[in-house]
Amino acid sequence: MNKNRIEAFSDGVFAIVITLLILDIRIPEIEYQHLPDALIAILPRIAAYVMTFTIIGVYWVGHHQSFQLVAKTDGIFLWLNTLFLLFISFLPFPTSLLGRYPMQSLPILLYGANLLAANASAFVMLWYLKRHPALSAHTNMQEHISRHYPLYITVNVSYLIAILMGFIFPIVSYFIYFFILILLIFFYGKYRIPQ
Repeated sequence: MNKNRIEAFSDGVFAIVITLLILDIRIPEIEYQHLPDALIAILPRIAAYVMTFTIIGVYWVGHHQSFQLVAKTDGIFLWLNTLFLLFISFLPFPTSLLGRYPMQSLPILLYGANLLAANASAFVMLWYLKRHPALSAHTNMQEHISRHYPLYITVNVSYLIAILMGFIFPIVSYFIYFFILILLIFFYGKYRIPQ
């Protein structure tokens, strides 16, 4: 099967999910003199929106780069990609909870769990591609995956720590999420598909 349709579908899902994020940020009907207070009140929602928008952008860049390794797809790979998109499309929900309850453990847990699930499904897609070389456009998938192992371990262990810290020091969870976001932006900005 040609990969073009799966890429087009994936890009559409990413675009819709990013658009849905903003729908949670609304100002209630208030008098103008109360507008400054209302704007201050929605700052946590804006912060959660910006963080998740950027995270989804990183996932899109990673997805785009990984699909340079794909020559064609099969049914299982299509479903693995669909599973990955399921976790991406779920992100507006924990993002909304983070915005409403910014220093509470349950939203931090759900947000981190969602990111872990997205990462796991993305890694399974790469692993499947490695195990089925007829689908790959790359002759050495092992090199590509080996370069991702340390990143996946670092990111996912950090997310687990962020989840646990949400029960003790929630602010630390946000610092971890932000640090990992910067790390991923740097990694995907510098990363080149092995030749």
